[in-house]
Amino acid sequence: MLVRACVRVCGKNCSVVHKVSRQTECFGQRSVISWKSTLLMKNLCLKHSALCLVSLYLFLVAHVILSRTDASQVLLNRHRRANSFIEELKLADLERECLEEKCSYEEAREIFSIPDQLDAFWRVYTEVDHCKSEPCQNGATCDTQTNTYICICPPMFEGRNCDKEILNSYGCLYKNGGCEHFCTEAEDLTSSCHCAPGYSLSTDNSSCVPQVKFPCGRTDVTNVGPRIVKGHICPKGECPWQALLEYEGQYKCGGIILDYQWILTAAHCVWKQHPSKLQVSVGKHNRNVKEATEQLRKVSKVLIHPQYNFTTSDSDLALLRLRRNISLNSYVIPICLPPAQGTFDRTLKTVRTSTVSGWGRLSQFGPPSLMLQRLEVPLVPLVSCQAHSGLRVTNNMLCAGYREGGRDACQGDSGGPLVTKYNTTWFLTGIVSWGKGCARANMYGIYTRVAVFVEWITNNMAKE
Repeated sequence: MLVRACVRVCGKNCSVVHKVSRQTECFGQRSVISWKSTLLMKNLCLKHSALCLVSLYLFLVAHVILSRTDASQVLLNRHRRANSFIEELKLADLERECLEEKCSYEEAREIFSIPDQLDAFWRVYTEVDHCKSEPCQNGATCDTQTNTYICICPPMFEGRNCDKEILNSYGCLYKNGGCEHFCTEAEDLTSSCHCAPGYSLSTDNSSCVPQVKFPCGRTDVTNVGPRIVKGHICPKGECPWQALLEYEGQYKCGGIILDYQWILTAAHCVWKQHPSKLQVSVGKHNRNVKEATEQLRKVSKVLIHPQYNFTTSDSDLALLRLRRNISLNSYVIPICLPPAQGTFDRTLKTVRTSTVSGWGRLSQFGPPSLMLQRLEVPLVPLVSCQAHSGLRVTNNMLCAGYREGGRDACQGDSGGPLVTKYNTTWFLTGIVSWGKGCARANMYGIYTRVAVFVEWITNNMAKE
């Protein structure tokens, strides 16, 4: 056995001299070899023959490059040795440099001159066990991958960490089918998740991941504004989908940013108005100040909904195409539209309050606000709205506000957004349309119900 080991390292010119003292003679020279550290033979071999060096290298590859488990076991079972001057004289020693101690990439490169072998060793040597922290839940199996991990979920669970219960058996009725954005329901009540434009469905099949820098419905600035008159000043950047509509240079109405080219507003704001006399300002906060964040654009085309009724305010919405595109940034972000079909409109109604914003009057007979305002209002069922107010409200409209009055949208807010936050994304629910007075008791604000008109909106945006 001793001879075979010697031959394996030094070649055929190796003979056993003293079996008791475990000394061998290699190429006519004598050397004491500790068979617990066979690698030290390489110093002698290198002095005599290139053949010996090749043999030693093959021995190293076959017997010294250990798996992570074996390498860890070696580290646990060995005592660390103090560095010595002799170590600096030796060639890079894998066992000493990388197993007993943590070695650097440069030290490993001294051992492996072939790049492919170096990369293979370094990948295994530095690999992190991502499953060690047990990220997978509910009895899932964790599988370590390169720089990540994958959870193999048991039945009835999903998500990156198998932490979400599969709600398919309930369809979209229960918790929106577990979807962050939109839930689509099949005839057998199974459901699948989808995302708004600018997002993609995550690997957990329920979350939505932004794919653009400024995705719709996500604010990029967070502040806390002071309270003012029954509402709040909307801090700059927190109502980034709000637009301001001017007619012949004078403030007219609010508007809603849909993308870099299209603004949505109320039809009565632009009824019988020539596009050349209209202009839109976005990124605006204080009407009385020219701000660095604002962008002013001319209107090239006005599209009023064909079923708009000026007398009843039914189908009160219009699209404005801008002559020049706006630039999206932290203060100019489009709002997300709900899907044209499905159950998401019903899901949004389960949210307790929505938010209306604009520069409208702070009281029924007061002047328009200089600062952009916002107000949280609850949605009111149409039956209750009609019963308490006596207003003629159609299925194309929404009611929102407080029965006791005191808080409401007002003149000047028309055309502005009523938005609802679901999870972390804001969606357009309504367009400020009309009301009887401002903030009167039993008189709610009336909004155009956007979900009914999404198909008309998206078709015209795509067509023009």
